Amino acid sequence: MRLQIRVPASSANLGSGFDCIGIALDWWNTIQVETIARGLEIECPHGLPRNKDNAVYQGMSEVYARAKQKMPPVRLQMDAVIPIASGLGSSSAALVGGMLAANALMGNPFSRDNLVTFATLLEGHPDNVAPALLGSLVVAVQEGEFVQAARVLLPRHLRTVVFVPTQALLTKVSRGVLPSRVPRADAIYNMGRTALWIAALYEHRLDWLDQATRDRLHQPYRAKLVRGMDELFDSARNAGAKGVALSGAGPSIIAFAQGNATKVAREMERTAKRIGVEGTTKMVAPTPHGALVERIG
Repeated sequence: MRLQIRVPASSANLGSGFDCIGIALDWWNTIQVETIARGLEIECPHGLPRNKDNAVYQGMSEVYARAKQKMPPVRLQMDAVIPIASGLGSSSAALVGGMLAANALMGNPFSRDNLVTFATLLEGHPDNVAPALLGSLVVAVQEGEFVQAARVLLPRHLRTVVFVPTQALLTKVSRGVLPSRVPRADAIYNMGRTALWIAALYEHRLDWLDQATRDRLHQPYRAKLVRGMDELFDSARNAGAKGVALSGAGPSIIAFAQGNATKVAREMERTAKRIGVEGTTKMVAPTPHGALVERIG
């Protein structure tokens, strides 16, 4: 059997929603999985593992283990366009793609909600894997092995502008600068703004995103790792962005726009050039679709 799986990029945190909010973006990796006679064959971009450390393989292995079935020999082919180590869910996309492939090969014994739980326990947090599986914007909570993910519909006219620096930033490095304790006032600051994110979507008040994307729990600490972050935030806001945030652990920056995405992108590019930060800008819509699976051949 041969399958093709398409998995969207995702942007997590979105400012205030640290480790609990993420959005799926219309920017897709493609994975082909084929059962073969023996062994393991992996074709993937340079720099990604071509052995059992590959995240697609690990996702497949986990689902087969959950089903108490032996994993068959497979050939994996990865067309990875989501930038790696950029805060856009590339590792989650690979993990999710592998899980969906394994589930489909076994006849789909597990629901998407089951897979969200499995992926969260492997990844450590749900804010990328949940939108990659479910699409749209997802609010997810975790306590031990309990994971609950709620999908929230997005306005059709919402667009994002993503600035992707050439600098790579590993999640473990970006997490390493975060404090183990935070002031109560900072926790309250973020709690209110996380709730405001959801209210803004339900009330169609995108102007509320300026406050909803502000944060005191992670972005101020990560700013020292992301050159030009504050200047790029300011340029997006000054160009009329509804809100702007670090994408995941960074270094990518995501701005939210309504009808003026081109202007926001242009101003972010100008600012990056002025301060000497190399990178590319991509205008991309959120997607209501989670990862897609089809049988081919």
